[in-house]
Amino acid sequence: MNINMIHDRDVSILRIDGKIIGEAGNALKRKMDKQIQKGDGKIVLDLSAVPLMDSAALGNIVATLTSMKKKGMKLVLLSPQKAVSNVLKITRLDTIFEIYEDESEAISAFA
Repeated sequence: MNINMIHDRDVSILRIDGKIIGEAGNALKRKMDKQIQKGDGKIVLDLSAVPLMDSAALGNIVATLTSMKKKGMKLVLLSPQKAVSNVLKITRLDTIFEIYEDESEAISAFA
């Protein structure tokens, strides 16, 4: 898994490429925690190049969302692939995450 970060205005976009399984889920959590510590309270998690995610990774993302909400920050998901989207639906996590298919819409969610 690779994580690239870009900034669009005051929004951090974490572009993830590859499966988020095993240690990769912890690496993603550390990256998100680092952004929060920097004061980046607006994060888009781009899942468009993530074909698979394990339950530990999903748990890490939920934990980050919860932590950010408590601090008045916001995390949204962008373009999850079909397998990831199905997991979000089955677990009903699609009801707690804001999920966007278009990057500009995801960024506009912070306006």
